[in-house]
Amino acid sequence: MSTLVTGGRGFVGRHLIDQLVAEGEEVISYNRDYSVDHRETVTAVQGELFDVPRLIDTLSRYSVDRIVHTAGQSHPGVSIELPISTFAANADGTLSVYEAARITGVHRVVFFSSECALGDIDGPGPVREDITPAPTTVYGVTKAAGEMLGSVYNSLYGMEIVSLRITEVYGPGLWMPSLLGDMIRAALRGTAFRLEAGGDHPFQFVHVDDVATAARLASTARTPGRQTYFVSGGEQKTVRDVAADLRIRFPEAEFDIGPGFLPDWDRQVEYDLSASHRDLGYTPAWPWAKGLDEQIEWIKTTEFR
Repeated sequence: MSTLVTGGRGFVGRHLIDQLVAEGEEVISYNRDYSVDHRETVTAVQGELFDVPRLIDTLSRYSVDRIVHTAGQSHPGVSIELPISTFAANADGTLSVYEAARITGVHRVVFFSSECALGDIDGPGPVREDITPAPTTVYGVTKAAGEMLGSVYNSLYGMEIVSLRITEVYGPGLWMPSLLGDMIRAALRGTAFRLEAGGDHPFQFVHVDDVATAARLASTARTPGRQTYFVSGGEQKTVRDVAADLRIRFPEAEFDIGPGFLPDWDRQVEYDLSASHRDLGYTPAWPWAKGLDEQIEWIKTTEFR
């Protein structure tokens, strides 16, 4: 079996490829930038998402059986500053992947959607996948579009596109801007971390290895019963909770965080993972405390030597 991973050199892509290699899979890592992977079972291919002929040639040449599509602009805040490029990378790029898969007969595609496809959710949780998307950012719109395009391709062309609504990812290798990373760095530096508001804002953190596991399972599961699934760590934390957990590890750390919600961040609730567990076999393996300790250690060893 052969799996193509778009964005194979990205944050989640690297962890996913490591898992696939450990499972004995042949992997094609498809990236816009030149890359090299010396493992015998990994082939690195340079190409853009919008280059459909390049995608078709790659899928055909390496007899790809399935695709895990992780590539794209992956930060909702960036989409506020760069809406056109975000839409081009995420919506147009995803459509190109689906079309190349259709033309070459690759039926199973795993699409990396996001909780941001849903927008603000007010009310009690946990919520199930049948909630109506109402995105509040261009990033969220592109993820909702990817889900809907997947549903259309499944209906019209008999494909098996599975969309994973992934929550706030953390773990080693996360170089993108993140609130958790900023809070950890402040604690390591011994400087105060201040926010005028946001202490009550909830996050549904999920470790990068759990996300990679969910994607791997979705790529090989029998015909799923749904088109969308939630992928989270199963434990919700407010910003104030995170500060309290960090104070346990850094007693001298200073966190001055006001109440309320974070601007430009969607308000989320707890997600029901029963469908992901039933259909995909997914259960988060990384408890928050263990993952937080690993995140702290990674930042300490890579940035505070």
